[in-house]
Amino acid sequence: LLGLFLALTASACGGKSAERGAGPPAPRPPALYTVGRSLLGAPGLGQVRLAAPPVAPLAGWLTPAAVPSPDGRLIAYNAWRELRRDDPSQSWEDQGISPGDPLARPSIRLHDLESGDDRVLAAGAFSLAWRADGALAYFQGAGRSYRAGVPYVGNVVVRASTGSPARRWTPARARYVVVGWAGTTLIAYVEHEGEALDVPALAGPGKVRRLARGAGVVAISPDGSKVLLERGPEAGAPRVELVSVASGARLASLDLTTVDPAIGVVGYAGDWEGSLAVAPSSTGLAVFAVTGRRITVIRAIRVAGEHSVAEPRFAAAGRITGWTSTGAGGAFVDCNRVTGRCGRAVPLPASRGSGGYPTWRRPVYNPSRPQEGDR
Repeated sequence: LLGLFLALTASACGGKSAERGAGPPAPRPPALYTVGRSLLGAPGLGQVRLAAPPVAPLAGWLTPAAVPSPDGRLIAYNAWRELRRDDPSQSWEDQGISPGDPLARPSIRLHDLESGDDRVLAAGAFSLAWRADGALAYFQGAGRSYRAGVPYVGNVVVRASTGSPARRWTPARARYVVVGWAGTTLIAYVEHEGEALDVPALAGPGKVRRLARGAGVVAISPDGSKVLLERGPEAGAPRVELVSVASGARLASLDLTTVDPAIGVVGYAGDWEGSLAVAPSSTGLAVFAVTGRRITVIRAIRVAGEHSVAEPRFAAAGRITGWTSTGAGGAFVDCNRVTGRCGRAVPLPASRGSGGYPTWRRPVYNPSRPQEGDR
């Protein structure tokens, strides 16, 4: 039954199809991922049932929906419980919703892969990052519920362990989204009106400084010393920038309009392995080489028929996996970073989730660095 559940349907994503028996391996999903409430890929466990589907509507894919602990035993994930149905095709007035009415409650849950225990770590919280020593950072809302027409603000808090009390690190309330640890420094977002993003670095309680304004985080370097940022056309020519975490100094910048036109613009929530970094692009994926104070384009991978590829991750055997939105909640994309060939891996089933929402598919990963065993 598990084999049937993991059956993959592949479709060509570039280039001519190879002859039968001579083509590339069938596309595969990420090593660890979720389909609705099901967690798949945990070594020796097959399909694991979570208490809720990992989703983060307030963060999108600015941050992972689910993150494994450094020792691999725990899965911390974002959950979302609707308090009343909010149909986006209708106005709040037509639905009888008034400003201030509670609509939903975000939370961070912990699932123990050894015991099967699944509990709420923090109510009214979302977006999280696990540090190598077991410390956990997340956004804690000032109120537990997301309310109609009311900005959902709060603070970034850090726990030394899952059993320790939360300590506030930000001096003022705002709409924060946690990204990942760069060593002992926490990288996050401050979201402003119009979804504009600033990138602060948090070194401890009250120790906050801004690394960038109007930028997105592509990835944190493997040693945690640098951050690769992206800037869209609203800030001028689309570009990627390399910034020092310690000083905030800009170490390198690459104007994307001067390189491969197939790239267009790039997005956030990519990956960095060795000297290579990958980011979503307007036509698929962009692979960069980052060496010293230099950024160069290695390859632009076109993913035919897909509007975007989110959360690309480097995988084994020279592969890059990501996901793209579909009516059923998404499909995984598996690309060969050398040949540029891609395929779609669609783990079954494709049925819709509870309440008519799609059965979302998301990779489970830890973007924090340095982080042993995060792959």
